[in-house]
Amino acid sequence: MALTYTEIEQEKSIRIWIFFLVVLVFYFLIAAILGNLAKAFFVLNGEAAGRIYPFLIQKELLYVLLFALGAAVIHAAYSVSNAMPLITRNLDAQNADTSDKYHERFKRIVDEVNVATGSKYKITPIVIPTVAMNAFAISDHKKNAVIGVTEGLLSKLNRQQLEAVVAHECGHIVSGDSFQTTVGCALFGIYAAMLAGLGKIFREGRIRSSGRGGGGIILFLLLVYIVLNIMQFFYNLIRLFVSRDRELRADAIAVKLTRDPVSLSEALYAISRGWRGLGYIDRNLESLFIINPAREPADEAEGFFADLLSTHPPVSRRMAILAAMAHTDVKNIQEDVIAAEKLRNITRLNAGEEPVIGPSSFNCPKCGQALTDVEYEGATVHKCGLCEGVLVENDRIPRIMIREERGFNERLIKMAELAQRDGFKRAQAEKNDKTKSYLKCPKCGSYMVKDYYTFSSAVEVDRCYLCKNIWFDKDELEIAQYLKENKGYI
Repeated sequence: MALTYTEIEQEKSIRIWIFFLVVLVFYFLIAAILGNLAKAFFVLNGEAAGRIYPFLIQKELLYVLLFALGAAVIHAAYSVSNAMPLITRNLDAQNADTSDKYHERFKRIVDEVNVATGSKYKITPIVIPTVAMNAFAISDHKKNAVIGVTEGLLSKLNRQQLEAVVAHECGHIVSGDSFQTTVGCALFGIYAAMLAGLGKIFREGRIRSSGRGGGGIILFLLLVYIVLNIMQFFYNLIRLFVSRDRELRADAIAVKLTRDPVSLSEALYAISRGWRGLGYIDRNLESLFIINPAREPADEAEGFFADLLSTHPPVSRRMAILAAMAHTDVKNIQEDVIAAEKLRNITRLNAGEEPVIGPSSFNCPKCGQALTDVEYEGATVHKCGLCEGVLVENDRIPRIMIREERGFNERLIKMAELAQRDGFKRAQAEKNDKTKSYLKCPKCGSYMVKDYYTFSSAVEVDRCYLCKNIWFDKDELEIAQYLKENKGYI
């Protein structure tokens, strides 16, 4: 493992050049295959049979190499210069919302840890709207960086644990590991992720060859499928150059910054116990994250082949190292995490306790009086003090459904059970029947539509399809949240 700044820089530069060499070889092979196919087709057509050798000769291969070099340079320049926006778009990540309690805490921690590192990077905090628990860091050659976390991680970790995770990601940034990994994912991972959908279409046989030009479509998809698999092969080669040691190095930097190995060990254990993001976070980007989004047997194995096949060291090993730093036992850390989870469930707030933020700029669509901005699960919503309905902006709904601060009294639980029994059948019967609501959207003034919160939902709401806001009548938001947390219907 590289320990000095010079060794880290040399290691990073060597690997980036290896990445470029892999890209060059990829384009050379693709161009050579297509060139040979085109020339063989030309000869077999009989137009030049006997006069032209059906495969590329030495001079023509030189042209192929020059083409591959140009394509590789363009690919690398575009990918590296656009790496961060490409990756964040692929993950559907958004900038932290400073009006949100959880997001504001995350932003403050990022700023504090960045100052502690003394780095010259401009770090932007972003959030992925998923219940999964994970975190990642990416950076570019212009000293811009991003630290991203999932909504699930924000809602489940306490401040000390979140600070330890942020310090770990800062460790990747200041060591240069994040730039190297970002380049690798940008060169191949992003494009492999984009092409995976095309490969799925071809494998499932969704395209039929009937009609004029159908055979051409099949041939085109076949070539795309071949290119996809070649690209995936090369990306897997790139992953072999992503060392497990970089995670251990980032753990060590995090401990140096926070002086708190226990909190980082607790965070790793909490993440490993929960859903890490498989199915939402693309497998081609797994090397970016603090823990592999997919559970792989090689992740918890040791030895040469495990090091070769997995980008992350075993969580048990990382926890053991951190526990040794704190002179404690891994079992004690695990027991503390489980006990904290149980305590959080016991001490959840009672329903109806929403701290008031201030007057809202919207009026109630039912009563006409001014709404009030209140804090609900750390997010700002607009509530009517008379009818107790709630207007929730579209981007804040996933956060509310993920977080578990609030408790539910007996009356709400009973209403939710009735909604589940009666509303679910009605929602299925009327799933295509969206009727116009008599309510107007408080934001844009257009008529809302009576709709169910989701396709399989038992909760009927008023939805604005123009600005995407949702109006929940009294208790509807709480019922939707209860059914999501306890029944999985929403």
